[in-house]
Amino acid sequence: MVKVRYVSEFNYSLLLTWLVLLLCAPVTFAQPANTIALLPGSQEIRLPLQVYHDLGGKKTIATIKQAPFEQLDTAATLLAGKTVHWVRVILANNSNYQQDSYLYAGDWSRIELFTQQPDGTTIKQQTGQLIPVSERDMPSSKPYLRLQIAPKSQLQLYLRLQGDIDLYKPQHLSLQLHTPEQVIQVNNDRLLGQGIFIGIIAVMALYNLVLFMSVRDRSYLYYVMALTGTGLYFMFYHGFALELLWPEAPVWNAHSFAFIVTFNGIFRLLFTRSYLNTRQTMPLWDKAITFLALLYALPVAMGLLSYFTPLDLLQVCVDLIGIIGGAVLVVMFLVGVHSLYKGYRPALYFLFANVLFVIGALLFILKETHLVPDTPLTVYSAQVGIVAQVVLFSLGLAYRLNTVTSELAAKVLEKERMEREKEIERKRLIEQQKKELEVTVANRTAALRNKTQELKHTVRQLKASELKLMRINSIKDRFFSIISHDLRTPLATLDSFLNILINFSDRMKPEQMQKLANHTQLSVRNLQALLENLLQWSAAQSGSADTVSFDPEEVYLSEIVQRNLDLLEDTAMAKGINWQLDLSENLKVYADANMLAFVIRNLLHNAIKFSGAGSRIKLSAAVTGSGIAEVSVEDQGIGMAPETVASLFNQEQLALTTKGTANEKGTGLGLLLCRLFVERNGGSIWVSSELGKGSRFWFTVPLTQGSSTSETQLLATATDVVG
Repeated sequence: MVKVRYVSEFNYSLLLTWLVLLLCAPVTFAQPANTIALLPGSQEIRLPLQVYHDLGGKKTIATIKQAPFEQLDTAATLLAGKTVHWVRVILANNSNYQQDSYLYAGDWSRIELFTQQPDGTTIKQQTGQLIPVSERDMPSSKPYLRLQIAPKSQLQLYLRLQGDIDLYKPQHLSLQLHTPEQVIQVNNDRLLGQGIFIGIIAVMALYNLVLFMSVRDRSYLYYVMALTGTGLYFMFYHGFALELLWPEAPVWNAHSFAFIVTFNGIFRLLFTRSYLNTRQTMPLWDKAITFLALLYALPVAMGLLSYFTPLDLLQVCVDLIGIIGGAVLVVMFLVGVHSLYKGYRPALYFLFANVLFVIGALLFILKETHLVPDTPLTVYSAQVGIVAQVVLFSLGLAYRLNTVTSELAAKVLEKERMEREKEIERKRLIEQQKKELEVTVANRTAALRNKTQELKHTVRQLKASELKLMRINSIKDRFFSIISHDLRTPLATLDSFLNILINFSDRMKPEQMQKLANHTQLSVRNLQALLENLLQWSAAQSGSADTVSFDPEEVYLSEIVQRNLDLLEDTAMAKGINWQLDLSENLKVYADANMLAFVIRNLLHNAIKFSGAGSRIKLSAAVTGSGIAEVSVEDQGIGMAPETVASLFNQEQLALTTKGTANEKGTGLGLLLCRLFVERNGGSIWVSSELGKGSRFWFTVPLTQGSSTSETQLLATATDVVG
């Protein structure tokens, strides 16, 4: 019995000993903080880290230093809720030089770094997606923390990670160290790549805005707004919105995507609805588009609730916007297919433009909803698709513009036909009334004869009005002829150049690409010049000269001339035309610089147009006295007949036009605007020409006040420049 009791007591004592050891184990065998050796270049810490989960999020750094940390694998899922996670790590610099690094711990709402110094003090740094840019340790959209580690030393770090909202609460630990050079290079790549992308979006938006101002087609306005929304979204996504638009409002930045994406999606739907005319041709699809547009009210409401209340709905809002956005892309594609099936030709461009965009955007949405991983393909697929869509949509809008222009011309012709029929009927009625009045006049008194005379006077006024209307119709016919024919040629040229770039760019040499780009730029400049002439002429015809901006100033004539020679250099070189300049570099005039440049450019352009290969164009300027300078442009071209010369500068009807030496077309609008601009600046313009012997245009412009005669009359040596 005694022996048994002794064994039992021994077992009981042994059990107590093991219990004590187990209770003391966390303190006795607590692991020290992980020591990470710094490596050259970028490195990602994948080893298990010392982590402490602060459930209340109220503990200070002094308390945390005494808290028991535990090992946590970086692939493990972090606790949900408002838990604050502390990470303890030691960085060791084993090299013989100081190492500067940027620490990236993920896109947390708030990140605080406490650095344990050798003297026992602690330095605090902060960053995070909900911290204003000016208060971050590194003022950028990316939450970096700067570290400096002396040679042959160690630095103990306490990292406090707080996720206030689910959108900025990573599920896993991720610590990365980057060199300053790598961070700068990544940022430069971001600025370059996204700057080019935003530039393309801005240029195309401005281009389509100009088209909208010209043709007043709502499709262009909706497309401009959709492009604006696209640009704003990618500015938000790549951090430019936070850095440039609202750097001190990070909370608004986190919520702004709900409104930016909604803005973009609604205007894409409106563009689809207007471009494909779904309201008239596809009423069922039109209702589906309207329903999707109304659905965007849900993410807007969720964004407002999340911004103005404690509710955290951002992650749900992201998922909802992804679902709606995916539905919008699919509907846009199906509507394009249906419209093309019904025979609407512009839908072909719409369909092709949406194929790459739909694929890229769906990949991007799947990446944003965490259904596919982050890769360069999924991150930039939407932007690649958007660029392709912009190019194809531009072609589609140009094709649609031609279609609308043709329809407009047909409507104008139909309207003119109806007006002619009404005029014939009106004349017939007038003749009938005239005969009735003549019968009545024969039986009436002298008073009735006076009424007949008044009626005849009215008839003469009507005939005069008829002649005036015929003259106005002639000008209108010429205007629509210019729009329907002269605008088509440069647009067709641009189409062919773009087709070559799309289909054969991989087989072209750099010099061929440069040559094609130069030709494309020249075509765009010609189209721009024609549009400028049309708009300026239209403004002059619709109102008065006061509708054109007039800002006179002191300008050097030689600078205006040289700038326009540079613009026309490629055109002149194509014909082998030489310039002969005879003007002083110090000759200053008082005029509107834009108007003066327009006059010189048009006169030089006309001289090139009607000059043969290898000929010379002379531009000279001289002071004629009384504060007046005379500028002359003389060519050795084909010249003009007397009747053509007589029709120039005629406000009543457009000038007689002839084709240039390379079959270039003209409209006669440029010379009318030249006369308007010269007279507006207080000068006059003349022309002299003879068939086969060339032409000479010259005009006067006031000198600046106080210019000395000796200075302005000092002419530079005449030089020949190859055009």
